[in-house]
Amino acid sequence: MDKSTQKTAFEQWFSPISSKLLQEQVQKHGLNRYTKKLYMTSFLKLLLFAQFHETESLRALSDGLFSEDNKSLFH
Repeated sequence: MDKSTQKTAFEQWFSPISSKLLQEQVQKHGLNRYTKKLYMTSFLKLLLFAQFHETESLRALSDGLFSEDNKSLFH
């Protein structure tokens, strides 16, 4: 990627996922039914982010998100 590219690598990897199809599947299977704050689309983005940064676990991801400096996610 050159410096003039507007999209980040993460955005480029997420862009092939059809948001319309994802929303249809979420509604079809009731994936947001018992959710209060973390909806399926956000959860999927978090999982992709964790995979990209080779985060060890969901707990490590959570700890990194809520840490003071967020440096633990960007090792």
